[in-house]
Amino acid sequence: MANVTNKQKKLFDAGSPGFLYTVTVSVLAMFAWSGVEFPAKPAEIAGEITTLLSTSGFYAIIGVIVASVAFPIWNAYKKKALTFDGIFKSTLTWISLGNILFAGLALTGFLLPEGTVEQIVYAVEAKDWATIISMLVTTIIPAVVRFIKDKKQTT
Repeated sequence: MANVTNKQKKLFDAGSPGFLYTVTVSVLAMFAWSGVEFPAKPAEIAGEITTLLSTSGFYAIIGVIVASVAFPIWNAYKKKALTFDGIFKSTLTWISLGNILFAGLALTGFLLPEGTVEQIVYAVEAKDWATIISMLVTTIIPAVVRFIKDKKQTT
């Protein structure tokens, strides 16, 4: 009897706790870098929100979001400490957005080595095209090829 392996396809799940945590901490970190002063570190607030989402504490989620996220953002906005330009001028914001993108892609099985997003953002900011081409050839293209091969083997 042949040993048959039945691999199940991973489908994107926006409700995945890891994905929700990554998105939440990245968004909160963008605000923190732009001048918003939260009562706790963005990672702690994101962990609390993710935990509450998994335990379905609706009123608790609203309380945490209002007290720990909405009020600090509103206060920073009123003090003129928070601007749209302030958020998107930061290199760290672009790293957070890249992390959100690649966290979503990771749910489909596509993975890049840790730190790749940061290296890409810094290279683009420095206009270091040699580094970008090098990363494309040595890191990104092999990851895409590996992802495609793995997908073909599971179908």
